[in-house]
Parts: sequence; structure tokens; C-alpha cells
Amino acid sequence: MGAGAVPEPPARGGLPWRDYLAVWTRANRDLLLERPWLLSLDRMTPPMGPRRLLWLDRALDALGGTALDEGEKLRAATVLTGYALSDATLTYGMSAASGEPAEDGVGGAADYGEVLAEVLDPLSYPALSAAVRAGGFGGAEGWVQDADFLFGLNLLLDGIEALNVRRS
Repeated sequence: MGAGAVPEPPARGGLPWRDYLAVWTRANRDLLLERPWLLSLDRMTPPMGPRRLLWLDRALDALGGTALDEGEKLRAATVLTGYALSDATLTYGMSAASGEPAEDGVGGAADYGEVLAEVLDPLSYPALSAAVRAGGFGGAEGWVQDADFLFGLNLLLDGIEALNVRRS
């Protein structure tokens, strides 16, 4: 059912593997945000349709010149797909209520941090309390920022790169 809604993946051009996988993961996430009904379908099955298989093929092709074995390449692509799905789900879920603040007044990450600062018991939640007191939720407009997505994406790509270096 969703196979026809999935466009072709971005062309690699001459991009190095890391740069291409950054573009690929963002495009995957953006596709899910543009067609949020795919969020439930993509959670239920591995890539099945011809276009979703092409997306996987392109990711594997980008990793082709690395020292990762074929199983590691598949797992790396799966992790990046899962990240795109998770980020899109969070972004969509937080904005689904027409962008209006919730009834309890928690309209974004900064508001959430303020609420947590008031209700958290530092003895029960010492690490979370420290993160909240340090302003970990502050400065965010809304729930999810592009910087949040890029932080996670770069963290994953750094891990793939470190594995590649270890395998070289």
C-alpha cells in the first residue's frame, strides 16, 4: 500500500559515504514527515517494496568502499533507517496537535524542562535532575530542532566511521 508513495532515494552523485548517508537519512526522515501515514507502515515491516529496497540498496552502495562486512553494512543502514523513523515519529507526534501548547501548558522542550525542574526529586532522579538544572532542555523552540536531529545523526555516523577505521 505504501510502496507507491515512496519516491526514489536521493542520487549519490560523487558524495563520500558519510555525506551521502547524511543526505539519505535526512531524506528518509523528511519523506516520513511529508507522508506521516507511512510512519505506522514502516514500523511494522522491513523494507519490502521496490522503492524501499532501492533505498536500502543505495545505502549499502554508499558503504561499499568501507571496510565493513556485508552484515555490518546492513546493520548500519538499519540503524540509520530506525533513527529517521524515530525522529520523524517524535517530530510528528509533538506537532500533531496543530502546534498548540498542551492543556497543561507544556508547549515545547523548554517548557517541559521547566515543569521537570519543579517536579523532579533529585534523590530519585539524580542524573535527570542534573541535566534539567544544567539547562539541557532550555533554548529549544518547540519540541524538536534540526540541531537535535543533526546531533543524533552525526553521533551515529561517527560510530559507523569508527567501526570502519577499526576494520581498516
